[in-house]
Amino acid sequence: MNREKAKDILILTGLYIAAFLIAAVPFRLIGNGIAATAVFTAAATVLLFIPSVFLKDVSVYDPYWSVAPPVMILANMIKYRLWNVNAFLLLGIILIWSVRLTGNWAVTYKGIGHEDWRYAMYREKYSPFVFQLISFFGLQFVPTAVVFAGLIGALFAIRETAFSSLSLIGLALMGCAVLLEFVSDRAIHRFLREHRGERKTCDVSVWKYSRHPNYLGEMTFWTGMYVYSAAACPSEWVKGLGFISILLLFLFVSIPMMEKHNLSRRPDYAAYRAKTSMLFLLPNRKTAAADPEEGCC
Repeated sequence: MNREKAKDILILTGLYIAAFLIAAVPFRLIGNGIAATAVFTAAATVLLFIPSVFLKDVSVYDPYWSVAPPVMILANMIKYRLWNVNAFLLLGIILIWSVRLTGNWAVTYKGIGHEDWRYAMYREKYSPFVFQLISFFGLQFVPTAVVFAGLIGALFAIRETAFSSLSLIGLALMGCAVLLEFVSDRAIHRFLREHRGERKTCDVSVWKYSRHPNYLGEMTFWTGMYVYSAAACPSEWVKGLGFISILLLFLFVSIPMMEKHNLSRRPDYAAYRAKTSMLFLLPNRKTAAADPEEGCC
């Protein structure tokens, strides 16, 4: 890691610590745990939006997705003295997920001022005022709300002192999801290093069987969290269904945008797309080009 990048990561770390510390004030004052956590994450998002405007870099927000969940769980544990097996297990697996995902962000992070291509596209397309509205509501507050919705089940589960053996299914799903994300990220980073500048599509390891194995891992993780939570507190199973918003976000926003982006910049992506499953790890489909005998008499 070069010195400039390390300095920028330290700046972002300071911004996040400051945002969480300030947001902790209303969190401590509000009695209801769900409401307090909602205000906490909303306030932290606003506090991070402000420097993103001055720095002209929406990517300031990018680590929030993986950093905020363990902070919210731990804050609830401390405030309400939730020292039980469900709390520790959920905090532990969420921390593992968070460290891995945040670490992957750090590897690909280029420094302050280097926005994600999606943000740059919106900034170029709209006026400054309209762009800031899109940035706050669409690019930052909506993901915050979606993550909070996905975490509600866990916020109920950590209050349960009894452990359900069915929660092991959710724990296994979350563990497998983290492993899948680790394998997919490691494979694509290595592929991109070996084929730097070639605009070739990664089709090795798990990418051979899914066009978006990293997204599959993320969706599986949040599904596993819901399964764990529903098993831990079955009476609250409906309140945890907010995790579905995360699945919809990936299916109808993230994946279509990435598909369009890859088709526009990778010449071999159309052929890769024709034979490879969009999400699930499935055997490659045969195409007319791959099977010269198809259609013969």
